[in-house]
Amino acid sequence: MQALIFNSGLGSRLGVLTADRPKSMVALGSGETIFHRQLRVLSSIGVREFVVTTGPWPEQLEACASEFEARGCSFSFVRNERYAETNYIYSMWLARDLLRGREALVLHGDLVFDASYVEGLLSLPAGSYGSVDPELPLPEKDFKARVAGGEVREVGVDTWGEGCVAFQAMYRLSPESMDAWLDEVDAFVARGETGVYAENAANVAFAGMHVAAHPYTGHVLEEVDTPEDLARVSAMIRARDFADQPAFVLGEGGAAPAGGCAAGRVTRAPRLGHLVGDCGLSRPLVVADGFLSRGDLEGVLGAGGWPVFSGYAPNPTYEQVLAGVRAFREGGCDSVVSVGGGSAIDVAKCVGFWAGLPGDGSGSDGDNPRYCDVPAGFSPVRHVAVPTTAGTGSESTHFAVVYVDGEKRSVAADCLQPDVAALVPSLLAGLPPYQRRATMLDALCQAIESHWSAASSEASRAYSSRAIPMVMGCWEGYLGGDPDAAREMHVAANLAGRAINLTTTTLPHAMSYKLTSLYGIAHGHAVALCMPFAWRMLLERAEGSVIDRLREVDTLVTGDVGAPFGAGLSVFEEMLVKTGLGAPEGADEGDLELLSGSVNAQRMGNFPMVLTREELYKGYRKVLAL
Repeated sequence: MQALIFNSGLGSRLGVLTADRPKSMVALGSGETIFHRQLRVLSSIGVREFVVTTGPWPEQLEACASEFEARGCSFSFVRNERYAETNYIYSMWLARDLLRGREALVLHGDLVFDASYVEGLLSLPAGSYGSVDPELPLPEKDFKARVAGGEVREVGVDTWGEGCVAFQAMYRLSPESMDAWLDEVDAFVARGETGVYAENAANVAFAGMHVAAHPYTGHVLEEVDTPEDLARVSAMIRARDFADQPAFVLGEGGAAPAGGCAAGRVTRAPRLGHLVGDCGLSRPLVVADGFLSRGDLEGVLGAGGWPVFSGYAPNPTYEQVLAGVRAFREGGCDSVVSVGGGSAIDVAKCVGFWAGLPGDGSGSDGDNPRYCDVPAGFSPVRHVAVPTTAGTGSESTHFAVVYVDGEKRSVAADCLQPDVAALVPSLLAGLPPYQRRATMLDALCQAIESHWSAASSEASRAYSSRAIPMVMGCWEGYLGGDPDAAREMHVAANLAGRAINLTTTTLPHAMSYKLTSLYGIAHGHAVALCMPFAWRMLLERAEGSVIDRLREVDTLVTGDVGAPFGAGLSVFEEMLVKTGLGAPEGADEGDLELLSGSVNAQRMGNFPMVLTREELYKGYRKVLAL
């Protein structure tokens, strides 16, 4: 299957955004250009041959494609030197010799789409298909299709009336349909009609092309014509990409999608022992916790000889991440694989994010800034995350934590979400009991906080509503070493991570960070100690929809739809007692002022109510049992 991408338009409706670049080289909100995203998604589902028509600044498109050529894709660029006076029909005619007799995926260069739609389109039986959505309102200034007998019979901006539906210019065409369209394109060009859409020629040929109307309902398939389109489509595809991150549970029997995850798309399910190869990575840097031996890594990843970086602490510093960047560059790496807890995954995220930036990141002068001070952008470095704890959910989030000059710094960018999350429950067996309890509580607290967060949404609550009862149903078996419970806990923690990926955390996490560094307790332990105080404050003062969220949490925690208001907190406190994770030793009254002034403002801002510093002071006294 080859793809034909029309990229010869001017994109004048985007104004200054296309003053010095082709329309498809405009960046989405994630920082990734439309064209790069098209190539990344299509190559990930097996499209390896591309025919690209170009107009102004063709060298930018060719430079973008070079990354994918290095991965084995082939490109034929067809320059339309008359782009200012012609339309796509002329570009198609110029490319005719590359298209005749070939099956092709045909699309416009301004089209943004989710991978699962195209994957489904390519998996249909042999034939020709056009993309329609009968459920959308008809657009005023964009393509519509007239459908009759289940087939597309006409496409145009001015196509109205009976049988018309919303349409997007993505086709899958059989060789016969492609040839029929090209015959009419030849005829139009011979008559000098080169300023019209290629669809004008298709309208003559549709009756014999038999292009089935294929619905894209429920998918993202949108063109970008204006700055308003760019903002709207960026938000749509961001949410979809987060949801579509593949997550697998790996075991001796092979791989299966992680149950309950919204990410159901599986392109090439990795097998235990062949994970990296199946994900298409050629030379990754393996970022792994130091306690994992080379044999452990080979057992999980199924290959050896890749460079391994373990030079980081549980709370990784910026300097340690820079060492990882150097290891990536010196090893000639093209991707990262993380095997470990949240720190390993966070280090790998930052290494991949910063490896392509200029300089060494030391901040030695104005031309060589620290990477942590560079505005977030997009990195094409792919990342497979293999968590060895069931707690952080970092394998499915788009942020990381690194300590800069002794202070916790959050690094956030959409591309930081790993490309694949691989859950290996057997790796949890080696967790020390304390870490097992702390990470389990971290996962539960994340899910609860996300559910009541000020940023809570229907999408985030779909994740937290699965995660909370899963944790409550398996936590005792998990702490007791039950392998089936370990699988459940791994999936539950991933779901909790997906929830906070959309909302981030709230007050319990905001209060926890200084507890961790001051008393040397695990992050999940610190969060769990802060949870009762935050929960009780909400029970006492919450209003409106927050009360509804709290009642839902009561039901999710207790399993009782008629649970009394606040019953979930009672169950949580009993659970905390059973785990044996109490207040840290060595705390005294003198610490309270320091703690109350250390609360993370961003995380506290997600809490549905405002607390004063005096209230935080009193809260820490309760947390520390003083």
